[in-house]
Amino acid sequence: KQWYQRRVAITAGERPVDVITVNTSKEGLQSLFVCVPSEGIKILKAKRSDANDFLKWELVTQQVKFTSPVTDAIGDIRKSGGGDNMVSFSTLDGLLKMYHGDEELWSLALDNPIFALVKTDIDKDDTDEVVACSWDGLTFFVDHHKNCVKYKFEESVTKKIRAFSAGQYAIGGSTNKPALVYVTFSGDVVIKYDVELTSLGIQTLEEYSIDLSPLCTVPSEHMTSQHRANIIRDLLSFKM
Repeated sequence: KQWYQRRVAITAGERPVDVITVNTSKEGLQSLFVCVPSEGIKILKAKRSDANDFLKWELVTQQVKFTSPVTDAIGDIRKSGGGDNMVSFSTLDGLLKMYHGDEELWSLALDNPIFALVKTDIDKDDTDEVVACSWDGLTFFVDHHKNCVKYKFEESVTKKIRAFSAGQYAIGGSTNKPALVYVTFSGDVVIKYDVELTSLGIQTLEEYSIDLSPLCTVPSEHMTSQHRANIIRDLLSFKM
């Protein structure tokens, strides 16, 4: 009964709904994310009452100004170390938003209109990355830290993408590996299997444990990050 009353409150006035998705908290409670045009994001959160472990629902409205229609949403985006899962939204003008609970973490402007969002662990870090796809096949891999890697579907020049998905799949009894699935308007199904990235972020030479003391007059125990940066800069600018 309570759920039915809340459902009526969200859809009152026959306003259209762009997208809807579900997200799960670390306590195992689910929230319903509903994007209503011109009104922002409505979140129906489940909370446990003090008596009899009964679930009650709380309606939260986020006044988010989207510049174009929301095309897709994906919830239950896992992150390493536990905690609440995350939610991501995409728009027709290529904007990607990431939420943690009911708080917006960041937004990222992509190059193309996005029509599909999925989640999968593309770099084996026990954390889901968001995979976004446009109609021309341009595919974006985005992690929680806003790092982004772009992939171009080579057949999309002549075949526009109608549907897209991604996940962990196996072929011929092998182990599950990241795979991308494209469906074109001409009816072709193209599977990119064993698509794996080592990292989405940019790593600098300073992050590696390299003994640079032979190249510096400063003893290794007194070497600072600035000493290491100076040595690396000199090495990169060295000319034979």
